[in-house]
Amino acid sequence: MKIPVTQAENYWQKSQEAQVEKESIWNREITLGPAVSLKDRQQFYQLLSVLLSSGLSIIDSMQVLQEQLAKRKLKQLVARLREQLESGFSLAESMEKNPGFFTAFEVYNVLMGEKTGKLKDILQNMTSFYEKRLKLRRKVRQAMTYPVVVIGIAILVMTFMINYVVPMFQDVFKRFDADLPPVTRFILSLSEGMDQYGWMIVLSTVIITVLFFQLRRIEAWRSFGANLSLKLPIWGPLLLKLQLARFSYTFSLLINSKITLDQALGLMHKILRFPPLEQALVQIQQEVSMGQSLFDAMRKHSVFPAYFLQIVRVGEKTARLGEMMEKMAQSMEEESEAGVQQLTQFLEPLLIILLGGMVAVILVAMYLPMFELGNAIGG
Repeated sequence: MKIPVTQAENYWQKSQEAQVEKESIWNREITLGPAVSLKDRQQFYQLLSVLLSSGLSIIDSMQVLQEQLAKRKLKQLVARLREQLESGFSLAESMEKNPGFFTAFEVYNVLMGEKTGKLKDILQNMTSFYEKRLKLRRKVRQAMTYPVVVIGIAILVMTFMINYVVPMFQDVFKRFDADLPPVTRFILSLSEGMDQYGWMIVLSTVIITVLFFQLRRIEAWRSFGANLSLKLPIWGPLLLKLQLARFSYTFSLLINSKITLDQALGLMHKILRFPPLEQALVQIQQEVSMGQSLFDAMRKHSVFPAYFLQIVRVGEKTARLGEMMEKMAQSMEEESEAGVQQLTQFLEPLLIILLGGMVAVILVAMYLPMFELGNAIGG
């Protein structure tokens, strides 16, 4: 029996029209973070699927959710959803009325679940999807945390030594009025500069950090940063695998929801936040809508590696694209995990050597004149 998807198609058309107009950064609401985090979404769908599977109605499930959730923002969201459900709206319609919290991807999947009578399965799929998203994010953080911590410690150690240790030696050198080695003079001048212009350095660092996060909202800057990251020796391939794993998970979920390929690509473009893939998907969707195969449309873009394209080709030929994409995501997740370990193993000794080298240079610069003075006195 053919599933009636008129409402789904109408929603799809509205979301496509809304995509045409991009919101200006000056009109966006300034927030300290996303309205609902990935962890919040995963928890929401997991609890809701469990409650519905236990036999509770959707309204009763929302009541229990409202009582169980700890975060005030989530409680308020669930309360609004419950009120809208009690007013006769479906869950998808209620979610659509909260666009700052739910994406078109989520609304569309829930809508298809309601239409097909498989809402529980869809909610379980969404739970799994966000669990995998969280796992991928943890991998990225794992790769970035160690170098950030070590660099931060290095900056603190250098600042302490230049501001407190070096001035102690400086007084000694002035008493003897001796000629200092070039490296010692450099460290002393650096210490004096930190003392005079330290506040400017801190202020500049804060301004640069704020500008960086503001520039991330600008499409051209995001595209430049992403393309530059892909060219880095070890980080570039790892970043691409992580993004393609996310792409594969999302795409498999949409394809398995039995929507058309054109619609899946349109939603993918709205979900992904990685410019090289976003830009490629715009052209791929246009070519697929004109009758071209997904493989032929994707192979024109270098962001998709050869082995990825072959999986797409096999999936299209065997009509198992969703299944093949899910397997590809699992494979890439395993490869990215190995890549994270490789990156950590590469950075760990390098950063330790760098930190030790900086400390050693300062100590040598301070003690070298002392040795020369000792030799002069002893001679």
